[in-house]
Amino acid sequence: MKLGIIASPEAASFDHAKELGLDFVEFDCNPVSFFGKPTAELLAKKEEIKEASQRTGVEVGAVGRWASPILDENGEIVPAEWDEVLNVMDFGHFLGAKHYLCSVNYVKELSYYKNITAAIKVLNKIVAAAKERGMECAIVNCMMGGNYIRTPEQWKLVLDEVPGLTIKYDPSHSFVHGGDQGVYLKEAFEWGDRFGYVHIKGVVQMGESNEPNSWKIMGLVKEHPELKDLLFKEFMPAVNHYDNPPAGLDSINWPAFFAILYKQGYDGCLAIEPHSRTWFGEKGDWGVEYTVKYIRSLMFPGKE
Repeated sequence: MKLGIIASPEAASFDHAKELGLDFVEFDCNPVSFFGKPTAELLAKKEEIKEASQRTGVEVGAVGRWASPILDENGEIVPAEWDEVLNVMDFGHFLGAKHYLCSVNYVKELSYYKNITAAIKVLNKIVAAAKERGMECAIVNCMMGGNYIRTPEQWKLVLDEVPGLTIKYDPSHSFVHGGDQGVYLKEAFEWGDRFGYVHIKGVVQMGESNEPNSWKIMGLVKEHPELKDLLFKEFMPAVNHYDNPPAGLDSINWPAFFAILYKQGYDGCLAIEPHSRTWFGEKGDWGVEYTVKYIRSLMFPGKE
């Protein structure tokens, strides 16, 4: 296995990763409306970024585009977004990335059946484009941006119809699927042989998850900025009983999860995702360092 971290797509990220003793960085090139940057800006910096990778010896493990609004109201591919997806893939190919992480938005105007059919069609196209650029493709199990191909219900319908597609698995997201204990161990047992990439992110949660409602509120804030204060007031209960602390200081049974990964023969990338409104600044830096040491202690030393 290799250990890395999600980072901003810039040269300085490689120096930080090297200081932490990490093997790779992951760049998530999301739409601007979901914390990303215009892909033209990324491509303009690709030479500088590649030089930093070569200088430090830190690889680019993956590039991704989550929350991709790839399908229109008819379930057809949006040409402008397809161009953005290809830009991210080209960016990753230039940097030597081996993985492309994708998502598919649910189209509310269509039935569930038609959504699944449209998803299979576009995912086959995404996988083919990634393969042309030397990358394997994995679909994220995060709900950001309306992505819904993220639980066994959809994996059963989609994966066998999209040869070459694997799962980018983050156990913290399963808490949304399965209450305060999550269902990540069950999903890992049953689907771990289809994992192509793994995220390391801690989670603590009191009771049922409010994350689905939180994303709806975030969407409404984007549509109605004049209601921001009122909407965020509604958002606060979710913030107050949920957090993503450093892995190893959270509720996930990481030793058991790793035991299942070993049972399934997983030997791929592990990408740390620092993601919390609590853990930032000096405390956030300490938390990342803690997670690096903790996860390293779970990694079999006989493999790179």
